[in-house]
Amino acid sequence: MAWASLPMYPWPQPLTEHYWQWLRQRLQQLGEQALPARLGWPQDYLAHWREPGMLLSQCCGYPVSALLPAQVQVLGAFHYQLPGCADWRYSSALLVRQSDAGLTLADFRGQRAVCNERHSQSGYHALRAAVGALAGVQPFFAQVRFSGSHRASAALLAAGEADIAALDCVSHALLARQQPQLFEQLACIGHTRLQPGLPLITAASTPAVTVARLRQAIGDSLHAPELQPFLQAAAIGGFSPLDLSDYACIADAAAHWRAAGMAEW
Repeated sequence: MAWASLPMYPWPQPLTEHYWQWLRQRLQQLGEQALPARLGWPQDYLAHWREPGMLLSQCCGYPVSALLPAQVQVLGAFHYQLPGCADWRYSSALLVRQSDAGLTLADFRGQRAVCNERHSQSGYHALRAAVGALAGVQPFFAQVRFSGSHRASAALLAAGEADIAALDCVSHALLARQQPQLFEQLACIGHTRLQPGLPLITAASTPAVTVARLRQAIGDSLHAPELQPFLQAAAIGGFSPLDLSDYACIADAAAHWRAAGMAEW
């Protein structure tokens, strides 16, 4: 049984479903059959990404490169027209409370960081790399806690329960549109280094002809007039076909910082 999902960003669900229906019809025109009628909305992302029937999903770069390389194929990544993004690459916004807007990352030594979860490239690994050159032999932060989501990390910052967080620049922009009162309490003091953006993926067992059709349909979708409301809401302006090798740098960086003594930081 084939599955499809686009679970990673807080896009409007009706528009996201409409996007899938367009892709589904285009894939049928290209010769694909037995396609999912609707998108799934998984709760356990890692289990979902490991399903052999996964036709299409969006994933985080760290799991793809470090946890799933034998189980998935990378189709490519969208280009987001947002600050902190460049073509198919993105960065994480370093967020603090407005009262700390004049500080730099180095000023947060000994403070409390909040991350969405340990397998997140944007919320955890990008922040670890950013403080790596500053940490020395001692842990940089007094505390690193996990919130479960970028939205929850922002709420903990605003509530004074943490001092700094890294949110990927796409999530930051989209969540700020949805919750302006929350994000007005926060300030961005910089961005992490550009890294490969969230990959669109399919199961390792997906045939090469289907992989090619998925890439073509996704590329074609950018020029469909009826999809412009979704593309504008999602801030999508392009698509680059990519493969797993484009994401190896993420796993390599994580291994580097663990070897450097920053398994816990």
